[in-house]
Amino acid sequence: MITPLIKYDSNLLVKMEFVNASGSHKVRAARQIISSGIERGEIIPNETTIIEKTGGNFGFGLISVCQKFNMDLHLAVGLGFSKIKRQCLESLGATLIGKDVLANGKTPKEVVDYHIKNQKIMGRKYFFTDQFNNIDGLKGHINSTGPEIANQLKKITHQKNIYFVSCAGTGASLMGIYEALSNEGYSVDVCLVEPDGCNSKVGTFTEHRFEGMSVGVVPSFLKWEVIKDHFFVNQQQMLDAQKKFFLEHGQFLGNTSSACFHVACEALKKEPNRPTLMIAYDHGLWYPEMVSS
Repeated sequence: MITPLIKYDSNLLVKMEFVNASGSHKVRAARQIISSGIERGEIIPNETTIIEKTGGNFGFGLISVCQKFNMDLHLAVGLGFSKIKRQCLESLGATLIGKDVLANGKTPKEVVDYHIKNQKIMGRKYFFTDQFNNIDGLKGHINSTGPEIANQLKKITHQKNIYFVSCAGTGASLMGIYEALSNEGYSVDVCLVEPDGCNSKVGTFTEHRFEGMSVGVVPSFLKWEVIKDHFFVNQQQMLDAQKKFFLEHGQFLGNTSSACFHVACEALKKEPNRPTLMIAYDHGLWYPEMVSS
C-alpha cells in the first residue's frame, strides 16, 4: 500500500509509515528480504523457519510476510524493549526464543547464534534475515519507500532542495530514501537524529527510550558522508514534541518519530521556506509506559 505524505504545515512533510501493514516502515524491508530469499531458493515456503533479533517493528513486518508464506518465525527480542510489543509479537504468531537466557544476561545475538548452530538438533531449517547486514533490506527502501516519496513530493512542491530529518537503526531506510530521491534529481541534505548520550559516528551508546535509533551498534548501511547535520534530543524534548504533534494533528507519534519531529521543527525555524521531510515510523501506543513517566 502507499502511505500518505502529509503537510504538517507549508514546508514540513511527514511520511506516515505507521499506516503500513504491521504498523511501521519495517515491513518494506521484510517483504524485500523474504521475497528475494525465496527467489534465490534460500527460503522454502512451508519449510523454512525465519529467525531474527529485533526490537519489535521488524518482527511485526516479518509476521505479516511469514504468514503469507506459511512459515514459522522465531524472534530474539531484548527484554529492554517495549513489553506490549513483545506480548503482541507472541499473540500474533511469532515465537519469542531465549527468554530465560535473555533474563540471565545473554544477548539477542547470542540467542540467534545458538539456535542457528543447533538447528539440526532442533529439527529446523533456519533462514537468518540479518536486518543489519542484509542488503535486500536497503533495496526495499530504494525500490519502495524512496520512489513513493519522490512521486508524492512532485505533487506537493516544485522545490528540489530537501532537508531530510531521520534517525538510523540499521540505516537502511535513511540511505534507501536518500538514494532514491537523489536518483530522481533531488538535492538532499540529511540530518541525523540521536538521543542525548549516543553518538553512532564514534560508537558511543547509552541506554535510552528512543526505540529504533542508536541501537548499540553503528548503523551498517549508513554512509557518513551524506550526513550534513547531527542533532541530539533529550527525553523531555521528545515527549513535548509527541504531545505537540498529537494536539495539532491528532496523531500519536512513536518515540523515535517524535524526536525527529522536534528536530524538524527546529530546522524550520532557521529555514522556514525549505521543504523538510521526516518519517513517522510507528505510533506511540506501543510505549504506554512513557506516557506516565
